[in-house]
Amino acid sequence: MMKFIFLTLVLFAIGATLDTHAQQTTDPDPGVPRELARWRAEHYRNVHYEFTISLAPAAPMLKGEAEIRVTLNKGADRVILDWRINAVKEGQPKPHVWDILLNGKKVNAREVNEHLIIDGAIIGENLVQFRFESPIATSGSAVTRYLDREDQSEYIYTLFVPSDASTAFPCFDQPDLKARFTLHLNTPEDWNVVSNTAVRDYGTRLPPSSATEADPNGSQVNKGIDEIPPGTRTAHFQMTEPISTYLFAFAAGPFVPIDEYAAETDRASAYTMRKNIEDGPTVETRVAPMRIFVRKSKKQQTYKEAAEVFRLNRECLNYLAKYFDQIYPFPKYDLVIIPEFAYRGMEHAGATFLREESILFPSEPTANDFLSRANVIFHEAAHQWFGDLVTMRWFDDLWLKEGFAEFMAFKAVEAIMPEFNAWKAFYERTKPAAYLTDATKGTTPIFQEIPNLSAAKSAYGNIVYRKAPSMLRQAEFYLGPEKFQKAVQLFLKEHPYANATWADLVRDFEKTSRQKLETWADAWVKRRGMPEVRVNRVSGATERVQRITLEQKNVLGEGGAWPMRIRVLFVLENAPPVTRTVLLSGKGTTAVISIPTKGHKLLYVFANYQDFGYGRFFLDKQSSDYVLTHLGAENDDFQRALLWGSLWDSVRETELSPEAYIELAFRYVNSESDEVMVQSILNRVSLAFNNYLSEEQAGKFAPRFEGMLSDSMAYAEKPGLRLIYFRAFQATARLPGSLAALKKFLSGEFSVRGVQLRARDRFDIITTLMGRGDTEAPALLEALTKAEPTDDAKRYAYAAGAALGTYENKKKYFEAFLNEPKLAESWIEASIGPFNSIHQSALTLTFLDAALNELPKLKRTRKIFFVNGWLAAFIGGQTDERALTIVEAFLKKNDKTLDRDLKLKVLEAVDGLERCVKIRARYAVK
Repeated sequence: MMKFIFLTLVLFAIGATLDTHAQQTTDPDPGVPRELARWRAEHYRNVHYEFTISLAPAAPMLKGEAEIRVTLNKGADRVILDWRINAVKEGQPKPHVWDILLNGKKVNAREVNEHLIIDGAIIGENLVQFRFESPIATSGSAVTRYLDREDQSEYIYTLFVPSDASTAFPCFDQPDLKARFTLHLNTPEDWNVVSNTAVRDYGTRLPPSSATEADPNGSQVNKGIDEIPPGTRTAHFQMTEPISTYLFAFAAGPFVPIDEYAAETDRASAYTMRKNIEDGPTVETRVAPMRIFVRKSKKQQTYKEAAEVFRLNRECLNYLAKYFDQIYPFPKYDLVIIPEFAYRGMEHAGATFLREESILFPSEPTANDFLSRANVIFHEAAHQWFGDLVTMRWFDDLWLKEGFAEFMAFKAVEAIMPEFNAWKAFYERTKPAAYLTDATKGTTPIFQEIPNLSAAKSAYGNIVYRKAPSMLRQAEFYLGPEKFQKAVQLFLKEHPYANATWADLVRDFEKTSRQKLETWADAWVKRRGMPEVRVNRVSGATERVQRITLEQKNVLGEGGAWPMRIRVLFVLENAPPVTRTVLLSGKGTTAVISIPTKGHKLLYVFANYQDFGYGRFFLDKQSSDYVLTHLGAENDDFQRALLWGSLWDSVRETELSPEAYIELAFRYVNSESDEVMVQSILNRVSLAFNNYLSEEQAGKFAPRFEGMLSDSMAYAEKPGLRLIYFRAFQATARLPGSLAALKKFLSGEFSVRGVQLRARDRFDIITTLMGRGDTEAPALLEALTKAEPTDDAKRYAYAAGAALGTYENKKKYFEAFLNEPKLAESWIEASIGPFNSIHQSALTLTFLDAALNELPKLKRTRKIFFVNGWLAAFIGGQTDERALTIVEAFLKKNDKTLDRDLKLKVLEAVDGLERCVKIRARYAVK
C-alpha cells in the first residue's frame, strides 16, 4: 500500500511538472524557438486569419486590422503570437499594434522578446482582434515597395519566408501551424491586386469585426481603419486552403494581368496550347486558371514571351499531376513577375512570385538562359505539391521541399524539353555547386538542426538546393524509379494540407521497397561531407579478366561511408564498352569488380557512369593519362561532360595543373556543340585563368586564350555558341587589343554574327573596362547611362561604377553598402561582384576585414541569400595568403562570439581561397 501511495505521489508530481511546462508560464525567447513552436503545435489548432489591409501610394507603413481565430486545448490558457518588431531594419519605422481584444474584451497584451502574449484564453475557440501598422520599404522589409524609374509606377509585394510574416503582423509564424487566410485589400482603384486565391468581388470596405473594442457599458465600439480616401476600392479574396504563414502573400500596383489564352502575339501557339489543355489526358488540371502579372513598363516584352511561359507552366502542371497522382491542389495559379525580386522565385500557394530577370531576358539569351527559365518555372510549380500542399514540419527539413522541387524540375525538363538532355544538364548545373560546398569545412548535413527560426536563413544554400536533389537522384536509382515514385505518391496522399518530415517519407520508401532504410537515410541526411571514390586496378590490363577496386572515403576525413548504387563504365579498345551496376554498402570502404576483357586493352574506367552517384569520382592514373589525350574520342556527350568534370576535380585537388586543363580546352572545346557544356567548360577555364595562374602564366596564355575566344565567337556554328564565346571573351579580356575590341563592340563597329547585344551586355563590357583600369571607361559609362534611361539600366550602371579601381570609389561604395537605407538590396547584390574584381584584389583587400565584421548585422537585416553572396564576393575576390590570413584572424578572434551558422558560411567561402593559394603554391610560375 505504501508503495502504491508513493508511486501515486511521484506520478502526481511528474504530472504537475508536465502540466506546468505545458502552460508555458515562462516567457519565450526572441525569434521563434523550437520549444515554443512544439508547444503551440500541441495545443493550438483550427487557425484562421482575417486581414483588412490598406496600402496607400508612397506611404511608409501599411495599416491593418486583424482577427485570428484559434482553438486551444487543455494545458493552454494564453495566446502567444510572434511579433518581431526588433527584426525591422535600422532607419525603418517600427511596427505597432493596438486595440487588442480577446473574445470581445479589451486586454493589455504584453510585448515580450518579439512576442505578443495574451493571457486569459479559454479552452475552445478564441478570437483575437487588433489593429496594426508595419513598414513598407525599398529593401530589408517583409513588405517591399518598388518604384519603377521608367514611368514612376509603384508596386508593393510581400515576402515572408522563412519567418518574416511576424515582422508585418502578429501571427503564429511557424510552418506547422497551417491556417486559412481571408484577405481584404484596400488599394487605389487603378491598381491590380493578386494573392493566394482569386478575388471574390470588389467593393467598398466591409465593416471589419476586428475593429471593435468594449466600452465601459459593455457595448461594442467600431474603431475601424482610418477613413478610406476617395478613389480606393477593396478587393475581397476568397479564403485559402490551409497554408503556412510563409506561403501567404499579396502584391498590388498597376500590374498588367495577362490571361493564359489572351497572350496572342503568337495566335497559333495560343490556339495549340488551348487545344492541348482541352484535349489532354490530365482533365483535373483544367480547373486551375492561370495569369501572368507584370509591371506596365514590361508589358510588351512580356506579351512576346507569355505564350512560351504559359506553355511551360501548363505542361509542367500536367506532368506533375500525373507523376504525383494528385491533382493541382489550389484553385488557381498565377505567376507574378517582380522586378529586382530577392530570389529567382517564391512558391506562394496559388501565386508564385518570380524575379523579372529569370523570365524576361535582360540580354540576348543562350540555351542556358532558356533552360534556367524553364527550371525556375518547373521548380516553383513542383513546390505547389512539395512545400505548399505538404509542408515540412520545421525548417530543419527545409531540404525536403527544396530538394524535391529541384529534382522534380529536372524530371519535368526530361519530359517536356528532351532536347536539353536533362540529367547531363543536371550534372553540369547542380552537382558542381553541391560539391563546391560539401568538400569544405563549412558544410553541414542535409538535415540541419535549427533551434530557432531566427537562424532559418542559414539553412539556405548549396546543400539544400544542390546536394539534396542530387541525393534524391541517387535515391531513385538506389530504390528503383517505380518504388520511388509510389512512395512519393503515398507521402502526398498521407499529408494533404498538412505537415510531414523526412522520417515520414523514409517510412513510405520502406513500404514500397520493402527494405529497412534507416542506416541509408541517416548516412545521406544526417552525415555531413561527401564520398570520394577512387578506382584502383588490381591486375594487368591485357589479361582475360580485369579486376578493379572502388575505394570510398569521406572527403572531410571524418569517417563514415555512404550506401550508394553506382554504374561503372569500362571502355575497351576495339570492343563495346561494358557497364556494371555496383552497390557500395556503406559498411566498408572497398568494393571489388571483375569484368571479362577477352584480351582487349582497358582504356579507361569511370565509376559514375550516367551520374547516379554523388561525390567526387576520380580517374586512376592510366585512365587519366588516356582521357587527357583522347577526350575528343568519347562520343557520348553525357559521358564527356562527366570526364570534363572529373578532370576539373583533379585541378581543384592539385592533382592536375590548371595549365593542363586550359590546354585541354584549347584542343577540344571548339568541337563541342552543346551550349550548356561549352559554357560549363569556359566557366572553369576562366576561373583557372583568372585565379589559379600567376601574372606571368596568364600573360603567356592570354594571346592564345583570347585569340581562341575571338575566333570562336566569329566562326562558331550557332548564334548561342557565338554569344557564349563573346561573353567569355568579355569577362577575361586583358590584352590591349582585346580591350580595344570590346570598345568597338560597344560602339557597334564590331558585332557578333546573328546576335544583337542588349543593354546588359553593353554595361558588362564597361564593367570589364573599368575593372581593367581603362581610362576611357568612366566616360563610356556616363554616355551609356544617358543613352539607356530604363530602370534596369540604372542598376547595371550603378554596378559597373563599383568596378572603378580607386580607393575613393571603393570606399564610397562600401559605405553605401553598409549605411544607405534607400539602396535596394538588389543593387548591392549586383555591385559587390564588380567591386571585388579579381584584378583589383590588392585594393579590395583593404575592405575584407570590415566586410567580415558586418556579418552578424547582415544576417539579421538582409534576405536569405545575401550573406552567401556577400562572402562569395569579398572572399572570392582574393587570391593570396594575405587575404587568407585576414579571414583566419577573423575566425580566431570571433571564435566564441560568432554564430555557428555564420562561422560555417565563412569556412565554406574561404575554402575556394585556400585552394587558390594551394594551387598557386604548387603550379604558379613567379
